[in-house]
Amino acid sequence: MPPITQGDFAFAPALTDVCEGITIADQSMRFGNIEIDPATNPAVLDTVTWDPPQARHIVGSVEPSYWCMVGEGQMAAEHRSCTVYRGSLARYGGGTHLLVRLSDGQHVFVAIGAPQGVAGLGLPLHTMPIGDGQFLAIHAADVATVRRYIGALRPDKGPRAMGAVPRLGIGTRMSTSVWPGIWPAMDEGEFKANAIQNSVRELNLLEDVLAGRPARTNYLYGFGTLEEGHTGSTFEGLWLAGVIEALKTDTHPEYGADADHITVRRGPGGLERAKRVIDAARDYTFFTLDVSDIIDYSAQALQCSTPAPGGDPSRGRLGYIDRKYGAALDVVAELVAHIKNLKGEAPFDLELSIDECPPGMKPSTCLTTEAELLFLIEELRRRGIPMTHVAPNVGIVKGRDYDTAGLPEFEQRLERLHVIAMDRGIMLDIHSGDDLSAAARQAIGRATRGHNHFKVSPSLQVIFGQVLWEFDRQRFRLWWDDTLAYARREAAAGSEFALRCLREYESSGDAEPSPHHAVFHHYNFASVGRRDGHGRFVNRENFYNLPADFYGQYHDRIRAFLGDVADGVFRRG
Repeated sequence: MPPITQGDFAFAPALTDVCEGITIADQSMRFGNIEIDPATNPAVLDTVTWDPPQARHIVGSVEPSYWCMVGEGQMAAEHRSCTVYRGSLARYGGGTHLLVRLSDGQHVFVAIGAPQGVAGLGLPLHTMPIGDGQFLAIHAADVATVRRYIGALRPDKGPRAMGAVPRLGIGTRMSTSVWPGIWPAMDEGEFKANAIQNSVRELNLLEDVLAGRPARTNYLYGFGTLEEGHTGSTFEGLWLAGVIEALKTDTHPEYGADADHITVRRGPGGLERAKRVIDAARDYTFFTLDVSDIIDYSAQALQCSTPAPGGDPSRGRLGYIDRKYGAALDVVAELVAHIKNLKGEAPFDLELSIDECPPGMKPSTCLTTEAELLFLIEELRRRGIPMTHVAPNVGIVKGRDYDTAGLPEFEQRLERLHVIAMDRGIMLDIHSGDDLSAAARQAIGRATRGHNHFKVSPSLQVIFGQVLWEFDRQRFRLWWDDTLAYARREAAAGSEFALRCLREYESSGDAEPSPHHAVFHHYNFASVGRRDGHGRFVNRENFYNLPADFYGQYHDRIRAFLGDVADGVFRRG
């Protein structure tokens, strides 16, 4: 079915979200073993229709004449009970289909038309006559229905596999707060992005949240330990929330959904855990397989000097490279088979990530060489693994800028890796770009000639903190106190980086809480989705019940930041 264009219907200009100004009373409900208010805990559940009887009641309270006008492509004044989104509009089977936000924060799809025109999304929650032989059907906005909606009605609004094309990877840690800034940034900057992106560090598995299981502990090089799922969102909930927000926008962003850093840890259970993550992320279009932890770095001691074909010594030492990466590639092959089994004929992008150092390793010992990259690409091809992206270790460390004095060598080394990858149809992926200076981003843009996939993640959360500090110091103080306590725990547990951040803060002579202190910049993330021993969220609602003015300022900052990043890495400056 061809994409629907907005020209198919004539809407009056007033299509703003009239519900944004409505104060929604606390409506905590029990889901599994936890109790949350879904209106202020977005991107957790696999539905945004969490109370179907109430959704039916609200839709039914709207005058039938209003729905008739919507079905005819006309809009009267803004309605007190709902907001209709022009960006979601679809004409199917003679009926009009749209996404609607209700006054209690829920979302539903409505279909308006003759009986045969409202049956395209499966079994509705409710149908009712609205006059002149017209009916209205209400459908839950859950993962299954959204999957059908973007598949049959609006494929132009869903995430897609794009292959080896330049794009940003935008970590969406603050879920529904970020997309109203991301979509216009993409539109204005004319760039593509994985605009739904988080990893197992940031996301929970829905089944674990509903069971009330405490968060698992993960390790982040240079920082120490962290609780997985620290945003509070789930893989299922983030995908759903992101697609819903894409349907709302009047633009047509080309975007993907990246299940980032699907990490395979060494030891028992690591592979099976990765498969569970893939199961939860089955609707994503980009899979980043991180096998950094199971690379055999001890093999480097062998330094075999087996000549490569053609006698090129830079492509030699294949003996130690095969041993170093052999087990990791076996795991990649098994995970890719699992993805293919889940996705069927649906296309997907695939990235091999080896960019991080395991615990105890120095960054300089983890750098990916040209010979290693060449071996990996050729071996993946030999095994029939459809890799579109690869993230080598290029010396970038989370939380640090690249030394200016070392930028010329960095750029030359990156350019050589880029040529190897691009000659074979593979795109380099640059991770942990948040703390890189404009000069470092520009070096990446030059080295890759603008052909790269550049990922950021903490940045949008840090910007949230900066705006909150300016907007509501009292609420920011709660975040600051929790962050400071977390950094102190990590320092006490042996994190040298946490200790340095704390010493810098304590010796600065400025004891006032501020997002500009390194201790906040690097350790703020754990507060947002922190859960107690029973799996219940502790702080999360405080980040999703702020006034509209706050979010407007936040969106403006996102647009400016992403525009600057794109200008640097895509060589537009």
